[in-house]
Amino acid sequence: MAKAAGVSTFTVSRALRGKDHVAAATREKVLRVAQELNYTISKTASSLASGQTNRIALLARDRIAGWFIGELLDGMLDILGPKQYDTIIYRAGSTEERETFFTNLPAKRNADALVITGFPATEQEENILRRLGMPIISVNSRDVTCCQGSISIDDSASEATLIRYLAALGHRRFCYIGRQDPLTGKQWGHDERVGAYLDTIKLMGLQNCGMYHISLDDPRSVQKAIATMLSLPDKPTAICAWSDYCALAVIHELQRSGIRVPEDISVAGHDGSDVATGFGITTMAQPAREIGRMTAQTTLALINQEPLPEKRIIVQTTLEPGSTTAAITQDDK
Repeated sequence: MAKAAGVSTFTVSRALRGKDHVAAATREKVLRVAQELNYTISKTASSLASGQTNRIALLARDRIAGWFIGELLDGMLDILGPKQYDTIIYRAGSTEERETFFTNLPAKRNADALVITGFPATEQEENILRRLGMPIISVNSRDVTCCQGSISIDDSASEATLIRYLAALGHRRFCYIGRQDPLTGKQWGHDERVGAYLDTIKLMGLQNCGMYHISLDDPRSVQKAIATMLSLPDKPTAICAWSDYCALAVIHELQRSGIRVPEDISVAGHDGSDVATGFGITTMAQPAREIGRMTAQTTLALINQEPLPEKRIIVQTTLEPGSTTAAITQDDK
């Protein structure tokens, strides 16, 4: 390959991997010859030569098929693709999956950096990660003690903003609809949206009419929560849902029960997902794809041992009013 292109093997390697310090004309020639010879670079050979795998590992707590992880990955690939980096996806959807990952990772070490999203590392996991000597990047987790970089939204501030908005519309009686999380305990972190809901309701002198948790995989849990809520002496006029998908399930069940949204009860979600856009749900939007791009940029900078402008980046959410919330009338107060 190098002989056919008339350059050194070092130049061929840098040109095929998209590295700097290769003249544009030389890079074009190498790529043309590679295409003519049907040549592909061996990642394994390159890693042996350079000490790098050109792979980024992503360990996700949330569903891989979920909206956030999909947007996060798209954003990461926007940056990593042109740099010739691959992405390996691992799931920590249970305690067993999580333990398996941290048991096998030191033996494999098949990535140049690790991105962890959705949960903090335990002390034992932190010790494992430190021994690996690779950059660790956290996404949407408060605990960043073992991470060299962190990108997250402020869930507490975001939830508080949503409640203040609904209070400004005249709402005084609230309910919270959260998700039934099978992964509980300190090792999985805590839900900041729930805490912020309770704190803001108390701070503003509003009435909490109840908190319910539903499973999107079990319609009966949604029906039970809404039926219980509607049987209250003081029914809420506003519902804050943990996510847009939770909000959509709540809206569907309210309407099935003859409750008008937003005329009788306002409903707001969280995330700014495709569901919120498609159904006009009021939401606090987080730019998940942009978070993915920022994650990839931070990861590459750490791999290249470049200084970060700031270790922890807080990404602002945006209130996006929709058709599922409205000002309360005097009769409903």
